[in-house]
Parts: sequence; C-alpha cells; structure tokens
Amino acid sequence: MNILNSNSASTEYSTIGFHSLSVRSVGRGPMINQAETLKGIMMAGFDLSMDIEFLFPYINALADKVQLYENPSYIRFHFGRILCVLYPRKGFASPFNDNKDARSFIERLMAFLNDINQRRNDITPRYKVFIQTSITQILKLLPLTNCNECGLKTCMAFAAMISQQQTIPERCPYISQPVHEKALFPIHDPNGNLLSTISLHVDYSEKKTALESTTQYIQLLEQKISKLTQAKKDQQEKANNTLPAPLSRREIQVLKMVACGATNVEISKTLNVSPHTVKSHITHIFNKLGVNSRTQASVWASQHHFV
Repeated sequence: MNILNSNSASTEYSTIGFHSLSVRSVGRGPMINQAETLKGIMMAGFDLSMDIEFLFPYINALADKVQLYENPSYIRFHFGRILCVLYPRKGFASPFNDNKDARSFIERLMAFLNDINQRRNDITPRYKVFIQTSITQILKLLPLTNCNECGLKTCMAFAAMISQQQTIPERCPYISQPVHEKALFPIHDPNGNLLSTISLHVDYSEKKTALESTTQYIQLLEQKISKLTQAKKDQQEKANNTLPAPLSRREIQVLKMVACGATNVEISKTLNVSPHTVKSHITHIFNKLGVNSRTQASVWASQHHFV
C-alpha cells in the first residue's frame, strides 16, 4: 500500500495515491520469471486512492500525446517515455524493466497528478473528447492519388493522421467543404465542474474566408520580402565585384559591424578573433574601398545596401 492519501475527503485537498500495484509481463500473463530476463516488456496495473475523473480535463490540457475518451471515461497520454491509461479509480502504464522501475515511475506519476490537482484553479481545462474515425471512412473523402500536397507521402498516411486527430482535413485541397459544422460548449457548475454540454451549429465560413485572406496576404508579404532580400544580395554582390579587389566574406562581416558603430573590441568579441586581427581586416577594407576613415567606409556600405 502506498501511503500517499490525505484524511480529507475533499478533492481540493486530498492527495492522490495508489495501491495494489501489479507488474506483469506483456502478453505472458503474471510475471513468473526473474525481472532481469524480461527487460522492457512489463506492464503495471494499480488502483487509485480516489476517483480522479474530475482531473481528466486538466490532464487533457497539459499532458503529452493526450487522448480523452468517454463512455467509458478514461484518458490516455505519455509521461516521459511511458504510455499511461487512467480510469477514474485505476490505471495502467508500460513499458517497464521490473517491479522497482514500475513503482518508481508510478510514484512520479502520482506527484504529477497531485501537482495538477493543486494547480487546477490556474489551469484552463480542456474538455475535447477524442473521437476516432476509421481510416477506411476517411479514405472515401480523399482522391487516392498520393499527390503529396498535404505534405505526406500517401493518402493512407494522411487518413491515419486525421484518424488520430494529428492533422486537419483542410490540408488536402481535394476534400469537399463540410455540409455543416458543429461546436460543443461545456456547462459548468459554480465550482467549475462539467455538468453537461450544448451542441450548436456554427457558420465559420466568414471566419474561414477572413483567415484565408490573411494567409494569402502573409504569403504575399513573404514573397515580397524574399524578393527584396534576394535583390539586396544581388546589389551587394554587384558592388563588391566592381571593386579592384573584392571584399572577403569576413571583411564584409567586419564592414557591416563598423557601419553599425561597433568598436574594434566589440567586433573582436563578437567574431571571437583578436583585436589585432580586426585592425588588420579594417586596414584591408579601407585599402579595397579606397577610403581612409570608418565614416567613409560606413557611407559606402550604406550606399551599396550592406546595411
């Protein structure tokens, strides 16, 4: 028995603990061999000291690779390298090397759950339930051309990602628009507990149109920035190639820093070279540009788009 639970019956202050820990070989029934011979294939089952269903939405908001289910109610997530499945009064986790490994992990898991319980007033619960649609059903929506426009190699891979809710259907340009859309809103009691939900049909078409327009505008700006960056680079190369002796890549770095007002010591520290080396670079820059001051070098750099 793991003595972690408080005497208080309130979920606000009670400590979540576990007992009746059972560690078994996956697929082999109860563990009958030495733990050392069963490395990495052990599954732990345990009972919880209290009903933690109230905590599921908060775990759903924080855990990694999380999936919340209902009817029956349970939650599945990763905690570190371990897959955890928690029901209201019991849990399972795997894989482990042996009993000691499993017990150590379950104690860390309890600490994680208790931390969420103590902080849940500061956590926004996530009530979204994981509903898995079969891959074969999703494939009926797809063109089955393996066009790669969704970013995945095959339509099958894309369907599997949608089934696991790891991507959205809109990534495929050939999926038809939905006939209607539905949003599920939670209803809470004064203590923040979920009482029920209300389903509303919502028209997101205007928002989608605005989002698409914004996305197109951002893409246009990115294209313009890319063109301007390339044009600036071309101008720099053209100016540099017109010099009797072009500046080296390192000399261009030093020139840009000089034009920005950096001192030799600052340039030395930034480029991790000695002050003497910096002074040598500046001398070469002056000779190649035909100038005799930092101000004149800075003006040349500005005129030819180096800064």
